[in-house]
Amino acid sequence: MKTYLYYFTTLVSIVLISMGCEKEMMDYEGEDALYFDVRYSMDAHQFFTAVPFGSTLEDTVHVECQVMASGYPRNYDREFTVIANPDSTTAVNERDYRGLQNTYVIKAGECRTTIRFIAIRSAEMAEDTLVLQLKLQGGKHFKLLYTNYEDGPNNFSPIYNDKFSRNHDAAFHNIYMYDVMTQPQGWWKGLWGEFSATKWRLMMHLTETTFDDYSSILTTMPMARANTINDEVGKYLLEMAKSRETVVLDEDGTMMYVKAVQTLGGSSGWGAGTKPEDYFK
Repeated sequence: MKTYLYYFTTLVSIVLISMGCEKEMMDYEGEDALYFDVRYSMDAHQFFTAVPFGSTLEDTVHVECQVMASGYPRNYDREFTVIANPDSTTAVNERDYRGLQNTYVIKAGECRTTIRFIAIRSAEMAEDTLVLQLKLQGGKHFKLLYTNYEDGPNNFSPIYNDKFSRNHDAAFHNIYMYDVMTQPQGWWKGLWGEFSATKWRLMMHLTETTFDDYSSILTTMPMARANTINDEVGKYLLEMAKSRETVVLDEDGTMMYVKAVQTLGGSSGWGAGTKPEDYFK
């Protein structure tokens, strides 16, 4: 009896598996189509990729955007083209980004690939948000069918109320690049003077601190630590100010100031807002 029960259970399992495979094979009906499927971890589809240079000390950022193909994998490579859409792109190749190719490949046996390029910090990003709009091109292997994310194969439903304009055509993906730094909560104005992005970057470079270290006066940046940074930066500025050629200037053209240039510099120190021409008389 046990033997018959075993064979019966095995037969039922085979039938169910066969039915499941048949159903899976019948799930997709239609033409192979390309679409952007950019996600962060397991989050929902993203309408854009932000590159905030204001939160990094690096001058370049590696950007990745996943592209998917609907339908089943093929047993041959499938090329497709992507361009920087001239109608909506304000970023400039080789100045604001580099490494964007014209042709990419979805390899045999696969349904996805990744577009990779490098975003470059530029002076223009401090004045305005630059846009690089990637646009997929239809061709021999693929159609561009998903003009609204909700029509996509994974039902891309918009759930985020982001500050950037949404683009519901899955053949497009916007890259926003900007370089804006705002004064952190852990900024000790009495020690470090007026905030500037140039000064903050130098402070982090000299003291090997990070953005997170300046998040709070109470926890990450207590007075003892702020005083240590003040002294270290002040010593550097005083050393550089021994020569007019090496003096460090802030964004407004005055000599970069922290309180230590006065307390440690004595007669060689200077006050906030001092211009080089006045100091080197």
